[in-house]
Amino acid sequence: MDLPFQRVYYPHGFRLNLASNSSEVHAAAEENWGMYQFEYDDPAITLRMLVQPGDELSPPPVYRMQEHLYSVIGSQNNYGLIDFDALFSYAWITERTAADHAWLRWFYLDGLIGSTLAQRHTVPMHAACVERNGVGLLLWGPSGMGKSTLSYACARSGWTFISDDATILPQNREDYVVTGKPHSARFRDDAPELFPELNGYVTRARPTGKLSIEVPMDALTGIRTAVRGSVKHLVFLERGQAGGLSRIDAGSAMGLMTQNSGSYGPATLARHEKALRRLLHAPAYRLRYRKLSEAIDALESLTA
Repeated sequence: MDLPFQRVYYPHGFRLNLASNSSEVHAAAEENWGMYQFEYDDPAITLRMLVQPGDELSPPPVYRMQEHLYSVIGSQNNYGLIDFDALFSYAWITERTAADHAWLRWFYLDGLIGSTLAQRHTVPMHAACVERNGVGLLLWGPSGMGKSTLSYACARSGWTFISDDATILPQNREDYVVTGKPHSARFRDDAPELFPELNGYVTRARPTGKLSIEVPMDALTGIRTAVRGSVKHLVFLERGQAGGLSRIDAGSAMGLMTQNSGSYGPATLARHEKALRRLLHAPAYRLRYRKLSEAIDALESLTA
């Protein structure tokens, strides 16, 4: 099959060669990765995405892995396969799936490329990232702990917004620079009660089943964003009780950073842990808070 639409993207600074027979695929890829530039000379990865006629929207895929082979199977008309050793993936999807950019990005573009990069290029971290006065903070916590809400509240208070809940650490570096996805943020459906400017954005069921609002950050007045930041502090969130900031030791911080690691296999997880240990140069804190204003005051004390 002829794949006339070919372009190079740089998700989180790494080279991706993407070929497709559909301009819709590249429109979604541009939404996802158009703001990134070349940063790292790690080996390039390749994705071929073939679009076929069909009005079936891909069901949520099932993910399976055996050694270096990985499958993302939604249906007989929507699926993808990865060879991690070859850094190569391909997918067949329907026109309906290609036209739904949010669905395509979540399940197939992020799923295939994120999984490939996580093998030898990156460490995906379930953490938000914000920066003030040149001081970058990683805000860690499981779902429901308020990462997106707090990171956006910081941005409204003049901080630089880097990521709301997914931040990337390069594996093969020696510094403390991380990258985020600052062009958009996802909020729970009740977020407009805290932030009235989010009214009017469409609430939709995420692929996880949760209701959320996806907001383009450039549509919001006064929000400063950046693709990357340098980590100076680690903050582990515990929302719902007072207490403020308290220091925790490096061993405890490492345990919290790795407790929700993805299922990438032992060799890849060992590379992730080695990279994460670089971040232990940064002081680590537990932040217990009830109100956003309390949390922002505590975080500002770290960046004074």
